Amino acid sequence: MPKHITLITILLLLSACTSIATPTPVLTPTSTLTPSLTPSPANTPTPTAPPTPTPIPPLELRILWPDTVSALAPVSLEVDLIPPPGIEATAVISAIVLDAQNHAYYRALLRPDEEHHYRASSPLQLPLDPMPGAWQLLVRVDTKLNVTGSGVRAFTPAPLTFHTLTTETLPSGITLRVPAAFKETQALGDTWAGARVWQHTPRGYPTGEIAIWWAPGPTEALLYNTAIMMLEATHDAENPPGVESSEETTWQEHPAFLFQETWPGTEGGPALAWVIQGPDLWLYVLRIRTVGGNDVPAILQQIAETFTFVTP
Repeated sequence: MPKHITLITILLLLSACTSIATPTPVLTPTSTLTPSLTPSPANTPTPTAPPTPTPIPPLELRILWPDTVSALAPVSLEVDLIPPPGIEATAVISAIVLDAQNHAYYRALLRPDEEHHYRASSPLQLPLDPMPGAWQLLVRVDTKLNVTGSGVRAFTPAPLTFHTLTTETLPSGITLRVPAAFKETQALGDTWAGARVWQHTPRGYPTGEIAIWWAPGPTEALLYNTAIMMLEATHDAENPPGVESSEETTWQEHPAFLFQETWPGTEGGPALAWVIQGPDLWLYVLRIRTVGGNDVPAILQQIAETFTFVTP
């Protein structure tokens, strides 16, 4: 056998003996993923709307206001604040009166004086010569509840007319403005020495009185003894008023004394009387008093302030 064949045969045999059989791969089964369950949506409860509160009806404001407003009759400022049935409410009520130029003339706090009724402690007293034009009353209600009803009242003060007091009525050199609504009840003496008395009778009976007395006086300065003598000369000798106090003062820079009196009887009450020494050395007694009341009416004070000395 040729050598090269033998060599090939040996190599083939060696190759057969040394070859490693490649193992057949074993397939490992792939794990199967368990599909996850989709969660069911939770049952969300439907929100319940809160109950709508029952609205509380508002308070009703009613202003008690006269048809005519003038200085002759002070206005008692009163209002009603009516709550709905079954509701109790508290409120703070205030008022302001504006004149025709929107300037504050009067302010007040209204306080409850009976059920649902409020009143100011002092009345509205207009001046003798109010500013012409439209005035306003403004009422403010501070409360937690709603309020219906207007808090505004517009009004025009009624003008006053006055007595014409000439030198045949009063001595020359003095003036006094007395509303025509005051009735003259006494006219004594003459322009040398005399008196005039007027009373206000708004409802058929007197409520206030203003009087002026005059007589020649001493040439020296006014003294207390002279003033008290002049004052007592104007009293009813059988039923005189009591003199409660006195004060030395002036009237338009002229010497004067102010006396506080208390008049007796059912038509009595407090009074104010000034004894004044005029520039002509005449003595004058200017008196204002209530007639059967507890206080001197404010309008009398305003009238008294119109008493002035003028050059003849």
